[in-house]
Amino acid sequence: MRTLALHQWRRNKGAFLGFAATILIAACMLGSALTLLCTVGPRYTALADELHTADVDIVVPRTAATADVRDVIDHTTGVAAVDPHDVLLMDTQIHDFRGTDFAIRAMITDADAPRTLNQTRVLATLGDSGDLYVAQYTARFGQFAPGDRIELQLAGHDESFRIAGVVEEMEFGNAGSQILAFSAPAARFARLECDHPESRMTEYAVRVDAGADPRAVRSRLERALADAGVPVAAAIDCDSVRATRMMVSQLIILILVVFAALVAIISLALCTFHIRNIVETDRTDMGVLKALGYTGAMISRAMMAPYLLVCVGATVIGLALSTLATPAIGSLIALQAGFTFHAQADARAWLITIAALAGVTLLFAWIGVRSLRALQPIEAIRGTDARGRRHAMRALGRIPGNARTAVSLQQAAASPARNLLVGCMAFLMTLLVSFAATLTYNAAVTPDNLYNTLSTETPQVIATPAAGGNVEAAQRIRAIRGVQNVIAYTAARVGIDGTQMPAFVSDDFDATRNDIRYEGNHPATAHEIAMGSALADAHPIGSKVTVSHGGTALSYTVVGYIQSVNDGGTVCELTNAGYTRLDPDFAHNPHTLYVYCDGADTARAIRAIESTCGDLVTHTTDMERMRDTSQQMYGSIMSAVSLAMLILAIGLTGLVLMMVVRSTIVRERRRFGILKALGYTSGQLMRQIAAALMPATAAGAVLGALVAGMAARPVTDALFATVGVMRSQFDHPALLPIAAALALTAVQGALALGFATPIRTISPYQLITE
Repeated sequence: MRTLALHQWRRNKGAFLGFAATILIAACMLGSALTLLCTVGPRYTALADELHTADVDIVVPRTAATADVRDVIDHTTGVAAVDPHDVLLMDTQIHDFRGTDFAIRAMITDADAPRTLNQTRVLATLGDSGDLYVAQYTARFGQFAPGDRIELQLAGHDESFRIAGVVEEMEFGNAGSQILAFSAPAARFARLECDHPESRMTEYAVRVDAGADPRAVRSRLERALADAGVPVAAAIDCDSVRATRMMVSQLIILILVVFAALVAIISLALCTFHIRNIVETDRTDMGVLKALGYTGAMISRAMMAPYLLVCVGATVIGLALSTLATPAIGSLIALQAGFTFHAQADARAWLITIAALAGVTLLFAWIGVRSLRALQPIEAIRGTDARGRRHAMRALGRIPGNARTAVSLQQAAASPARNLLVGCMAFLMTLLVSFAATLTYNAAVTPDNLYNTLSTETPQVIATPAAGGNVEAAQRIRAIRGVQNVIAYTAARVGIDGTQMPAFVSDDFDATRNDIRYEGNHPATAHEIAMGSALADAHPIGSKVTVSHGGTALSYTVVGYIQSVNDGGTVCELTNAGYTRLDPDFAHNPHTLYVYCDGADTARAIRAIESTCGDLVTHTTDMERMRDTSQQMYGSIMSAVSLAMLILAIGLTGLVLMMVVRSTIVRERRRFGILKALGYTSGQLMRQIAAALMPATAAGAVLGALVAGMAARPVTDALFATVGVMRSQFDHPALLPIAAALALTAVQGALALGFATPIRTISPYQLITE
């Protein structure tokens, strides 16, 4: 049997190499995915444990942080330990954050104060100089380094800091918590406290009991503090923060696993097709072996062995290559998640990948050799089946059309297995290319679609009016040439079910450019509210929900649901009158104005606002720059993914066609020689082979285009749902699947012609002498 296995390898070396190439690609992607799956989560957990990250963080105003508050926290069910610290919490804009202004809440702590929970680790430092430490996320994503100047707008006033160092922080070290951590040396922290007394807070870092749910403990703490009349400025738990920080990692792993499975399916289908082709081509030889005493099981094992060995070898090489690709993917994850991660090979990932690919290869190879068990030696030698019929193609005289058409149709119908393989490959590749084209279209051609899917409402300019100047400022800005619309759209905070969350407050939700409502309606009256996706299950449309702010708690009717990926779905919408019920001062306070114009006119609009509304507007923010920066980043990532998909599709198509065409030439070598003797040229025979594959190719491509057109939106929605998107803003032009089908059909025809060139070496004279 060893001799038979070696004979199979020598005779079909090209086919085995093609199979090895596809398995190598699948192993590389699957190995990277499993390595990330096995290492990212444990690394996150290890860092959180190493830095003693709190399970829950509660922030209350310093004036309310009395001994009674500490007593309420200590006696809440599930609380094991509490570590209080003085902090500053305020709305902040980070200037020149990757070329734009980045708005987020900032928590500034005393870098010299000892901590039991939420410790930090210095990654890079200037030594004793500098007056602000930034988190790794801020440094890498915002492109800051120790020694650089960083400009922060704190409570409406710009302040400049020299970065003293970069720290690792696992609770507020990423924008996923909606609060970004900074720390200042004791002297600078004391000056900041004096400058911003209204932002003085006390942070209670809480460790929960073993086995307790941090989210449940956080909710109990918020309810207990609300019952005690204590305002909560911020409340987060480690599980929610982890989910947000890990969402890119989960999305990448999902994409890699799906593509690896797709490549593996194609390679295994190739394996089955090739084995069946060998059984049919060498049917007589198999019959002779059985007549000599070899059993079907022995022959099957000899035929399966080369595939198993090739699979294991290619898998090991693919896993070795994955060690080069995984660190690049890991750096992207570390950039978004904001923690130190260096991807390394993982033994579990390697073992699972080898076992999975080797196991399914054995299964599909066994499917290919099943017919050997029923093979009868005499019938195989005679060339007949169990019913006495010979294995011959349909006679040319029975095929309609002229001789050339008859030969082409005869070849097209000669191998159902080949047609099925080519059709399935065309179907899958059309789906893959259509998906890649959809990503590219929405990320590069119409980048607003991807940006709006992953973000909330983003105007070109945000203007902050002075007290009492809301209406007049909006009127003046609206009159500026180039300004298309101005709406009041303010971000506030409220409490629902004991959880503090952002509330988008406006009377003009229908005038927004990015409609984040995915079910029901926006609120229209003072008694209506739209809930975030994370609260949808607990609050059906039409139900009543209690909303609190400060010491006021009122009932509202749920009229719809909205999405907010950055807030994890924990968000709501209220009208101006609805929020004024909770905070009567809101009617007289400045409302944030969202200004819409063409992106190219943004700079000119800002200059016009500052010149004509200088007495009414205290600050303007160029949001178009942040949008452009984000769109460029998203576009480059998605374009790279799409390009990889296209290369993968063409590569797999080439491998499949190479094996199919070459096996067809080997199987029908004598027939091609006879046709050459009858006067057919090599070019005519090559075109016949390509034409024979076109019906299956066209059928698979058309079916793929139809399925892609119908399933594009559900698949896209399901993919983005993994990161909390409930309503995708993607466009799905019908021309994209059609173009993908036509392009793939043309490419497959060209590749088939190219792989049919060995026909030129077939000589009728040589066949006669043989």
